[in-house]
Amino acid sequence: MHGFTGRILKVDLGRRQVEVIARDRAFYRQYLGGAFLAARLFKEALAGETPPAPLAPGNPIVFATGPLAGARVCGSTRVNVVSRSPETPGIYTSQGGGEFGPDLKRAGYDALVITGSSAAPVVLNIRNDQVRFDDAAHLWGRDRRDVFEALTTAKGARGSIASIGPAGENRVAHANIMFEPDHYAGRGGLGAVMGAKGLKAICVGGDRAVVFKDEAAVQAVNKSGARTFLKSFQKNPHSFLGVLRTYGTYGLLMLNQDIGNLPVTNFNQARVDDVNFEAAIEHARIGADTVGRRTPCKGCYLGCKKMAKGEDRAPLPEYESMALLGPNLGLRHLAPGMAATDLCNRLGMDTISTGALIAYLMDGFENGDLDADVLGYEIRFGQAEKVVELIRMMAHRKGRAGRLLADGIAACRQALGPAADRHLRFANGMGLPAHMPRVKPGIGFGYLHGPNPGDHMKAEHDWIAASPDDLAMFGLDATSAPADLDRAKVAAYRATQIYCAAMDTLSLCLFIFGPGNILAFDEITALVNAATGFDYRFADLMQIGEASVQLQRRLFAECGGRDTDWLPCLETPVPEGPSRGRRIAPADFAAARAHYYALWGWNDRAAG
Repeated sequence: MHGFTGRILKVDLGRRQVEVIARDRAFYRQYLGGAFLAARLFKEALAGETPPAPLAPGNPIVFATGPLAGARVCGSTRVNVVSRSPETPGIYTSQGGGEFGPDLKRAGYDALVITGSSAAPVVLNIRNDQVRFDDAAHLWGRDRRDVFEALTTAKGARGSIASIGPAGENRVAHANIMFEPDHYAGRGGLGAVMGAKGLKAICVGGDRAVVFKDEAAVQAVNKSGARTFLKSFQKNPHSFLGVLRTYGTYGLLMLNQDIGNLPVTNFNQARVDDVNFEAAIEHARIGADTVGRRTPCKGCYLGCKKMAKGEDRAPLPEYESMALLGPNLGLRHLAPGMAATDLCNRLGMDTISTGALIAYLMDGFENGDLDADVLGYEIRFGQAEKVVELIRMMAHRKGRAGRLLADGIAACRQALGPAADRHLRFANGMGLPAHMPRVKPGIGFGYLHGPNPGDHMKAEHDWIAASPDDLAMFGLDATSAPADLDRAKVAAYRATQIYCAAMDTLSLCLFIFGPGNILAFDEITALVNAATGFDYRFADLMQIGEASVQLQRRLFAECGGRDTDWLPCLETPVPEGPSRGRRIAPADFAAARAHYYALWGWNDRAAG
């Protein structure tokens, strides 16, 4: 079979049982891989039963890669992870880079399905047909950088590692999963699912060759993409992709500051009004002082992953992390945000939700809506030392504040009362990413809808709705202004949601394969066909993307997911800066939702 192994590995941690399931070409033609395959296997693992609680032994967690994984094809290293989420009602699909997905394929598997719970901490060690359950008691409680180094030294063979930190062990609702030392399936709390299963880490590797139908054609498209990118970069090194190449997503701090799309003090402002901050995030400055060597995913000609300069060899933080653990907490210097990000990564917590939870407390205390005597803790904007302290408290469930935040925003609201609700920046339990919903109303609209609420990577951002040429690729001819939330914006959001779902099914990086980024749609289709031997048209890939969203939406609903009603903060105008006055009117939101549901054929906010 070309592009696939035809094998799914199923592991029951409680019974220590391993099973390999064979799937045929027709199955893969329908489900391909990635997010769609993972959702399908999650559904199969339930076997028609009521979905178990997120931290119950019977909750499956599924890792799935795509048909292009395992060879040096730029942007093909993504792995999708699906499980019922402890952070938000419903399933959640998280995704990470690195070599875990390709090494799963080299071990001979298209996906890994894990159920059950180990009575003692365990490392699942997969090497080709050999699957071991290794004791992990000596690793329990250690941070993930230490665990990665220990396992890399101990296992001695080439391969990849997925691991959790103390936050996952302690079942923190927003705990994440780390791949290798510096890649993350960050959102949805799936690290807590691993922790509840007693699964400290998964080591995977093998020497199975990945076979494509037409290897030469695959590499021809890949090389064409490299030439296209290089030509574009040389012509305009300051473009979006040029910034990623040179500065990583860290470089987006300046771009978003300039347009008024940087969340500051719990999304209440959209830029930092400080000349020193502006000077510190200038590209020339961070290029000289902050951005270190490139550490790209294998075969990637873009290379957005970087190391930070310095002796500690820490990875350069991503934009989302720096924004939400920096300016959004009232921190105007870069060093505290970088330190908070590194601490979250070591302890195993999603930086987006961590920042959202801390900002919620800060805003509540600043406005007198929270009582320090009730919480046993107090924190205000700009208190960098307390940010670090509170991150540790969350990860280790220390103190009333640490325990509450570890359980998520719903637990906080129940315990602290409704007075601070006006400071919520959450969609169905998920902290909002660092793209202002009032400035990007299309992507902000998407935050409040499932599957995957609060996800900024499940559709193209608002710019595309104002680009007739890009819309034409999706058969759309009505444009929408960046500030608008109208029927045209909703149609553009849905079309690119389907497209992104197709790319997630192929487990392809959206920086490379996003609409209009590097490869044309016919080139992407040719690439997939050359790898698999299928005869897809681009319309077929879009149909697969649509089917993937529909399946994930059904599972989202079956697991208790419902779309977020409304966030009152969305109608408060941005007070100053380049995006001053931007807001989402409730009537526009209601009309947009009605149109969105009609386009999908959904009846209400829990329909799937």
